[in-house]
Amino acid sequence: MPDKNILIPKRLQVETVYGCNAKCTMCALSRQGVRKKGIMTQDMFQYVFDSLSHLSDRIDKVDLFAMGEPLLDALIFQRIKYVHKKGFRNLSISTNADLLDEDKQEQLLDTGIEAVIFSIDGVKKETHEEIRKGVVFERVRDNCLSFIKKRNKGRKRTRIIIRFIKQTNNIGEWDDFRRFWSQQLSLDLGDRLILYNLNTMGGLMFDKKRLMKGRLDRQIEEMPCHQVFDRLIVLSNGIVPLCCEDSPNADYKMGDVNETAPIDIFNNLRFKRIREIHANKEKNALPICSKCTILYSEKELKIIDA
Repeated sequence: MPDKNILIPKRLQVETVYGCNAKCTMCALSRQGVRKKGIMTQDMFQYVFDSLSHLSDRIDKVDLFAMGEPLLDALIFQRIKYVHKKGFRNLSISTNADLLDEDKQEQLLDTGIEAVIFSIDGVKKETHEEIRKGVVFERVRDNCLSFIKKRNKGRKRTRIIIRFIKQTNNIGEWDDFRRFWSQQLSLDLGDRLILYNLNTMGGLMFDKKRLMKGRLDRQIEEMPCHQVFDRLIVLSNGIVPLCCEDSPNADYKMGDVNETAPIDIFNNLRFKRIREIHANKEKNALPICSKCTILYSEKELKIIDA
């Protein structure tokens, strides 16, 4: 199939590990799913990036995470370097930072990764640990501060993004949170804070009407979701889900890279039909889309430059 006739994802998301050391109250990993926990094999990982390497300059962003904690993957640093070797840029991982000890800090910075996202949901120990169960607040905070210090001292170009997911039990801490972390980050290096709303995970975690509290918007309800047009996700077992909201259980299973090349899955008939449904303003005919609030969360996203 000639490249000019295919749709190329703007964002590639590869889940190297499905599993986490935390059980966060808003995350589907805290619930029992149908997917088996595990780490993507190196053969599969290399195949995904080898097969897409001829498109590396047309894929804008690469995430090495989905439903899991990347630092549980013993090969993560080696894998970041492999992706760079294949010509991909704008790589990121998202971590709860609980496992980011001194050695891992050095190794992660040495990869040259372009961005690291830290998930922190409070300035108080009790708040953060109530939301992100299983981590130690002081360790998370100190690991992040140490990473920032090493990045600055080593004059590395890795951008640091700190993400705060707004919930009823932490929103009162946002101002203090913003004040503290803004003082640690660097505007010159493109660091930022992000305030992000909860989303329903396609209805798996929260009820849409209850979460939105009467704020449903007809325009957003009819708006095609960019995810089905611009994001290709490969889960640790090789399954390609419809979107990030489908990642927990991959109920839609758009394809399997064990059987079909990733770019061919992204251009298969199933994806095309779903894109047509979205383009025709009929996305709510799909159960997962009718229960999803990701576009609301993106619209209300607040980005604070340090």
